[in-house]
Amino acid sequence: MTIYWYGEACFLLESSGVRVLIEPPQKESGLVPPRLKSDILIYSRQNEELMQNTKSSIQDTNETFVITGPGEYEIKGVNISGIGDDKNTIYAIEMDDVKMIHFGFLKKEPNNEKLEIIGEPDIVFVPVGGLKDQLFDAESAMKLINKMEPKIAIPMLYDIKNLKTKRAPLSLFLKESEAKESPVPKLMIKKKDLILEETKIIILEHV
Repeated sequence: MTIYWYGEACFLLESSGVRVLIEPPQKESGLVPPRLKSDILIYSRQNEELMQNTKSSIQDTNETFVITGPGEYEIKGVNISGIGDDKNTIYAIEMDDVKMIHFGFLKKEPNNEKLEIIGEPDIVFVPVGGLKDQLFDAESAMKLINKMEPKIAIPMLYDIKNLKTKRAPLSLFLKESEAKESPVPKLMIKKKDLILEETKIIILEHV
């Protein structure tokens, strides 16, 4: 499986010809949504106008399965569970036997019931650039990562070039996590690679 980051909370998961696109950035963010077709399109924010505006800018077809909220889904061998969290949806995605959690636009730590449902993921995508309690910040993100102990943690929703939405810089999270690895353009991973004893922080470059 290969993972790419398109800025904000947008990731592309690709394996064996199957593409899962998560939360394409809206035009107002200043970022350009990826121009590609996906088998599965996932939205974390329950905002119909936002979803329609974003969807219209993507090369989408009737063959794309669109997920917009909580529920259980199985599409082309990919298992997805959506867990409601206010107006945000947390997604558990199982692909190539790798369990991933995309926390979406998380504002506060999920309660114990939700964490129990989430279980023990291999990879987590966590917001780290929150300002004024509008989104998870670096300290909150690191506390959640330490609590969940995933094999890999990938930060998202922080300040990058051309982004018009106000976010905190990645440097705050790097200081909090003490991560020293250089950013990589993509992450290629297999289940057998996930034998790490400690959580590894992976920084993805903006595609």
